Amino acid sequence: MLKATKLSIADTLFQLSRGFRVRKIIINGSSIGRAEVHEFQHDLYVPLAGKATVQVGRLTSRIEKTTEGELRSDSMDVTEEFEVHAGDILFIPAGLAHRVVVDEFYQQWVFKIDHEC
Repeated sequence: MLKATKLSIADTLFQLSRGFRVRKIIINGSSIGRAEVHEFQHDLYVPLAGKATVQVGRLTSRIEKTTEGELRSDSMDVTEEFEVHAGDILFIPAGLAHRVVVDEFYQQWVFKIDHEC
């Protein structure tokens, strides 16, 4: 069974981040992200400011393939939730559905790490 892992040591970031792409995400205001699955990439969330709840589980109902290896749905069965804020690192393995829920403000780096098939 796939599981997300909340990491607490910055050194882990460097071990996991070979062959990656990164982008900065800023969410101003209340937001519930669309549930998604990346079949060929892991996500590594590095919160910078604010806080968010990251929900993980499995996609349900009308699952849309947006591009090769990328799936989206407006709903998901949530099996676990993680509250994240500056100082945390959250690793979401390829194949695990997830979405970000923000009440007010949240800023993070998202590292997209290629999954070795």
